[in-house]
Amino acid sequence: MGLGMKIYFQKVMQAVAVLFLLYGANGFPQEEQRLFTEGNAYYQSGQYSDALGSYSKILHMGYESGPLYYNMGNCYYKLQNIGRAILYYEKAKRLMPNDEDLKENLVLANLAVVDKIPPKSEFILFQWIHGFYHLLPKVLLAGVVAGLYVGFIGFLICWILSSKRVLRIAAFRTGVVFGIFFLVFGLSLFGRLRGDKKKVEGIILEAKVDVMSAPNEEEGVEVFSLHEGTKVRLGPKSGEWVKITLLDGKVGWVKQKTLETI
Repeated sequence: MGLGMKIYFQKVMQAVAVLFLLYGANGFPQEEQRLFTEGNAYYQSGQYSDALGSYSKILHMGYESGPLYYNMGNCYYKLQNIGRAILYYEKAKRLMPNDEDLKENLVLANLAVVDKIPPKSEFILFQWIHGFYHLLPKVLLAGVVAGLYVGFIGFLICWILSSKRVLRIAAFRTGVVFGIFFLVFGLSLFGRLRGDKKKVEGIILEAKVDVMSAPNEEEGVEVFSLHEGTKVRLGPKSGEWVKITLLDGKVGWVKQKTLETI
C-alpha cells in the first residue's frame, strides 16, 4: 500500500471515529447547557416548577435530548402530574431506550395509572425483530450505519488500489465484514424509521376521557373510558377527534385535546 493510500485510510478511520463521537454526544450549546444546569440545580433544591421552566426554555429553542425529557418527566412526577410524567418518560425512551433508571421510573409512574391494559400476544419472531430494531438509540444507530458505510467504502478503495496481494485479501475480507454489518444495521435503521413513521402514540392527559364509537357525540356512543397516563396509538383524525387503538386492540374516538403525542 502506497503512502498516499495509507494517509487516506487513516483519514477514513478518523472520520468514522468523529462520526461516532458526534452521534454519541448529547450535550447542548452553551446557553442551553446553562439552562440545563440551572434546571438541575432547581430540581436538587426541590423547586420542580422552576426546574421545568428552565428545561422548557431549552425545548422552545429547538433542542431535545433523552436526559432533558427524562428530567422533565421526573419533575412532573414529583409534582404528581402522572400523565405528563409518563409522556416525557416515553419521549426520553425513544432517545435512550436502554437506560435502566428511565425504565424503572416509567414502571413506577405506570403503577399510578388506573387503566391496566395487557398487550396483545405477539409471535416470538416479531418480538426478536422488535428487540433488534431497538437495540440502539436511533441517533446512535444512524451514526453506526454511517460509520460502517464509510469503513466499507474505505476498504473497498484499499482493495482496488493496493498493489500487494496480502493487503488486497485483507482489505477485501474486512470490507465484506463491514458491508454485511452495514446491511444488517442499515435494515435495522430502515425498520425503525418506517415503524416510527407508522406508529404514532400519545398519552391521555385528562383525569377521565370517554371514548366514543364515532367522531361525533351525537351519533357515537360511549364504548369505554380511559384515564390519565394511558398510552394509546393514534390513527386518522376527523375534525377535533382522533381515532385511538389500545394495546389490547380496542378502538374508539377521543377529542385531540385530551391527549398529547409522544
